[in-house]
Amino acid sequence: MQKEILSEEKNVKRFLVKFDKKDIEKAEDQIVRELNQRYTFHGFRKGKVPKNVMKVKFGEDFIEMVREVLLEKVEAEFKDEKLLFGPYVESFALDNGFAEVEILVHEHPEVISTKFEEIKVEVPTEKEIVEKFVEDRIKELLEENPILEEKDSPAEIGDLVKVKYNVLNEEGKELFKDKESEYVLYEEDKRPMVTDLIGKKKGDYVEINREFEDKKYIYQINVEGVYKRIIPELNDDIAKTLDTEINSVLELKEKLSNEGSESFKAWKDDYIKNYIISQLHKYVEIDVAEETIDDFVEKSLERAKQSEKYEEEIEKHGGEDKYIEELKEQAIKAIKEMTIINKIAEENNIKVEEKELSEAIHSFAHMYRIPHDKAREIIYSNAEILGNLMWDILSRKVADHISKSVEIVEVENFEEKQNEEN
Repeated sequence: MQKEILSEEKNVKRFLVKFDKKDIEKAEDQIVRELNQRYTFHGFRKGKVPKNVMKVKFGEDFIEMVREVLLEKVEAEFKDEKLLFGPYVESFALDNGFAEVEILVHEHPEVISTKFEEIKVEVPTEKEIVEKFVEDRIKELLEENPILEEKDSPAEIGDLVKVKYNVLNEEGKELFKDKESEYVLYEEDKRPMVTDLIGKKKGDYVEINREFEDKKYIYQINVEGVYKRIIPELNDDIAKTLDTEINSVLELKEKLSNEGSESFKAWKDDYIKNYIISQLHKYVEIDVAEETIDDFVEKSLERAKQSEKYEEEIEKHGGEDKYIEELKEQAIKAIKEMTIINKIAEENNIKVEEKELSEAIHSFAHMYRIPHDKAREIIYSNAEILGNLMWDILSRKVADHISKSVEIVEVENFEEKQNEEN
């Protein structure tokens, strides 16, 4: 196999890959071996069918199999090259024991300049965040530990209702009996098991019809009790009930402050990395071919059409021209990001470690509430998911590297300023 360059325009290259008679024979021999292992032919011992017989029996399919083997070899030839897009097969010719394949690749464009030292990341002060954290956590703890006062009057928003219920299917078969539960009647909670309890008193009966996955169920509910929830005022005695490890309000606030401080540090680290990644394209100049941008736009349009969102996007952007203009901006941003992250990673030997990937899989499993082994199987069996996961890890490691050269500025009233900017 021989590879020669046909043309080069910035980061776009076209190659001609040639296969001679020996290459073709090797591909044919490989196919014959595979077919002999998979099939038995009448009149021949298993594994002993000669090549000329295979060619006659499979005809055009045999030629197609040769083509596939040769294209696999072409793909392997470019496997170790870090490409932006491709390789794409532009033409393929197979005739008289010779083959030629024209290949298009989009390499990462040349980085002309970077200005990471001009990046300024604004973050809130630790004091501001920790104070709000302590305030919110105390409010949550008090909400979770109210004083319950039983009442004879109907249940209202904010009350707690204790119930006992049975569940029947549409045939009347009892699936669950005397199940006990309790519900806080929050205004934003629109579940029937909540909304239908408003206005009910102790001893009342409620029947609810529910449908799950086209199956109907009947809930027979008896109201066991209605309680007014009284949120207590925080004092030393109440503080002890909120946390058995502390003895006063002061100790509770100190403990929560420490938790808030640790939480803030983790949040700040994540925020800085995410901000840097989102802003990278503004501080990088690249020399990219128009063909690369057009390729990105074309594939984005194809995806929109396949997902039947094309017309929706056209309407949202006020016409096709404006939609394509937006896609071009997205293309430049994405290409800059991919190019600079790969360049910095390569120059500084930044790689995704097995331990980091394992931790990411663990987080994936936790997020989707599935066993770790199942999550690992899902990720490793799907190249796109695995690639996205590894890219996310690599991007964050590169962002951490860049963060050492950016300006970090603490600002007061951070949340208020963010809302104004948004």
